[in-house]
Amino acid sequence: MADFLLKLLGVKADAGAIITHPAVGWHPVIPMVAIALIELLLAALAVWLYRREDESVPAFKRWTMALLRIVFLGLILLVLARPVLSFTMESTVRRGLVVLVDTSTSMGIKDRRTDAADLKRAGIAMGILDPAKGFDQELTTEQAAKLSAIGRMDLLKALLNNKKLDLLGRLAKEYDLKLYAFQDSPNGRNLGAVPTSGPATQPASAQVSADAAMAWTNELTPWTPITPIGDELRVAIARTRGQPLAGIFLLTDGGNNAGSDPIMAARAAKQEGVPIYTYGVGISSPKDIIVADIFAGDVVFIKDEVSIQVRVKGQNLKGESGQLVLTVGGQKVDEKTVTFAQDHDEQVISMRFTPEKKGSFDVVASIAPRPDEAEARNNTTQKRIKVVDDKIKVLMVEQSPRWEFKYLMQQMLRDRRVDLKVLLVDGDPGIAKAQNTPYLSEFPRTKTELNDKFDVIIFGDVDPKLFSAEQLKNINEFVSISGGGLIMIAGRQFSPNAYANTPIEKMLPVELEPTRTFAPGGPRADVFDRPIRMELTAKGARNGMLHLSDKEDESASRRKWKELPPIYWTARVARAKPGAESLLVDDDPAKSIRGEKMPIIAFQQYQRGQVIFVGTDNTWRWRRNKGDEFYITLWGQMIQRISMPHLLNSKRTQIKTDKEQYVTGERVTVYAWLYDTSYEPFAEPTIRGYYSSAAGETEGRAEREVMMRPEPQQRGMYKGEFVAPEAGSYQFHLDKPAEPEVKRDFTVAEPTVEFGDTAMNEKLLKDIAQTTAGTFFREENIDRLPDALRLKNDRIGWPMELELWSSKLFFLLMLSVVMAEWILRKTAQLK
Repeated sequence: MADFLLKLLGVKADAGAIITHPAVGWHPVIPMVAIALIELLLAALAVWLYRREDESVPAFKRWTMALLRIVFLGLILLVLARPVLSFTMESTVRRGLVVLVDTSTSMGIKDRRTDAADLKRAGIAMGILDPAKGFDQELTTEQAAKLSAIGRMDLLKALLNNKKLDLLGRLAKEYDLKLYAFQDSPNGRNLGAVPTSGPATQPASAQVSADAAMAWTNELTPWTPITPIGDELRVAIARTRGQPLAGIFLLTDGGNNAGSDPIMAARAAKQEGVPIYTYGVGISSPKDIIVADIFAGDVVFIKDEVSIQVRVKGQNLKGESGQLVLTVGGQKVDEKTVTFAQDHDEQVISMRFTPEKKGSFDVVASIAPRPDEAEARNNTTQKRIKVVDDKIKVLMVEQSPRWEFKYLMQQMLRDRRVDLKVLLVDGDPGIAKAQNTPYLSEFPRTKTELNDKFDVIIFGDVDPKLFSAEQLKNINEFVSISGGGLIMIAGRQFSPNAYANTPIEKMLPVELEPTRTFAPGGPRADVFDRPIRMELTAKGARNGMLHLSDKEDESASRRKWKELPPIYWTARVARAKPGAESLLVDDDPAKSIRGEKMPIIAFQQYQRGQVIFVGTDNTWRWRRNKGDEFYITLWGQMIQRISMPHLLNSKRTQIKTDKEQYVTGERVTVYAWLYDTSYEPFAEPTIRGYYSSAAGETEGRAEREVMMRPEPQQRGMYKGEFVAPEAGSYQFHLDKPAEPEVKRDFTVAEPTVEFGDTAMNEKLLKDIAQTTAGTFFREENIDRLPDALRLKNDRIGWPMELELWSSKLFFLLMLSVVMAEWILRKTAQLK
């Protein structure tokens, strides 16, 4: 009957649909008061007319006919009132459920289960224990032994195929399953939703049977090198936007280590009205030793003691210890005992070695795996370093022998790694003629002489008028084209502001102060008689050049900086240039510009080379009470850092990769800068490059070709790309007309980021579920997932509005009333 009435109203309703929140509204043509008055007048007229009818007609019939006449006239007047019926039509729909499975390599970890609860969880997943009874059941000794080392992906597959749970079967009965795995499948296809037969080629709206879902899960393997949970949730939401979803069922160990924030993705799901139900795979407290990182310079000098910092983490190993072994080129060079003081302990261990020969070597830090560890692949890490036997050729240019010059010159003359030449403009001309003197009589005249003889230029407080325009240009190209280094030490007469509008200014990492003017003679900068408060910036604390501690510890380096004697003068500059880094700043807010503190030491990459600005000539004061310890450390690290691009490469051919180390399958980008003997850029349409095993051509690692093409933005620069091959050490070189002896070392390792923390991240998975009003599940309660989904509203509603006055039902009602009156009049023999 209800369906018949809906059809009369012109409403097409699905089976099972219901109407809620009905309400009647009005859209009158004339005021409702006027309609009511007209109805009263017409009703009075109808009563008066029927009172005048033949008295032989019974009063009951006459009053009934009068009432019908009044109702009919009222219905006619209702057309002027235009009644409208509004309501909500609710219908039950079959919703979709996204099943999102983590296929990262951490899902291949075989958890060592020793806790009784963890063993029972594995027993429930494997079908050995009854899912409905939870922990209120026991395992035999044989069963516990079998469950003590099961891979996470194997456990997940067993749970989804568990006939006692019948999880996929129960879900498939009520929801359209949409099955997705993290990232793409190894064969390149997007897994998407799976049809009832065949591979994953059907669109996401396909309905999936329980058998097809099980077959799909059985094909999954842990292969992706990262776990970007936030990105995967966003992709799943985007794929199903606009479709009615019951939620997302996320199966993962929670080891998020890439991509966007999972909690932000969960908030986006909440806005879409999509709850996320999470199932945590793995155990929350595995025992594991993780040798995470090696911190060391890429280049070291032969016969120099090298400090290596190794970051080691221990999980649930309080009171336990391990032997950390450091090898270089396969030879053990250091060994230390690491003791873990707490359950989650992270330490930075300082180790040392002294290289005896030059070459490229793999530095490997490792701790032997324990039998009860969750993962043995994260017990080793390595880094490739280059040992050189060259000297850094430094050209120091100064106007007069100020204190900074004297101390720095003596320090570099004592450094066996440095070959120093000095141009002292106001010095006695005879000093350049003495035997074995470091002094020069003039600045190099040609570009070739500058490029071939020096790696670093240290510019003091020198009058720029002493240099020709060609020499200033040569200095610029020495840095930008040849990869040389430049350090400018500020002075009270010329540097840096006297170099405004010169090629030198373009290279400096600081903006010059526009209000500072210069006149010949006399001091031209502020003089202070109070100590200047220095502040090491966050970038400065992280930058290895400014580390004053042999530990990879920012707080230790900051403490050392606070111990330094004060300085009393800094050059006034504006601020660091965009792209440059302020490493040390003046803490005086009066010298700040728009909230940026004035730089004292700033650094920037200038095309192929590097430039450092030292805005004080007081660093010599840091020797007080400390001897040469900090002074030598600081200047030695700065000079070594900016000399490397020029020192390690041919002056005319330079090869650089975007990283030092890659993981298998990662994209490698290689750049080459090529110049002829006159330092003019190459203009060849293509250059061939090759990479091969650093140990020589071995099976599977034969030399492979890479085509290098010119970059339109920079003359002489070529770029090539290739995919990182299997793990190992490699060298890249160029074919003629470049210099084939120039090679670039790089290493490829198996992905290890997945094993940086092997514990199941229960907190993250709970937070994701809670954010979206979902639920976090473990094996002991996973059988309740269908019930949790069913608790959510499974009906959808849409508002409707019908004009009653123009409907079939309204017309039939008018017709019925007037027909009833006509029939009564006929039976009463009235006209």
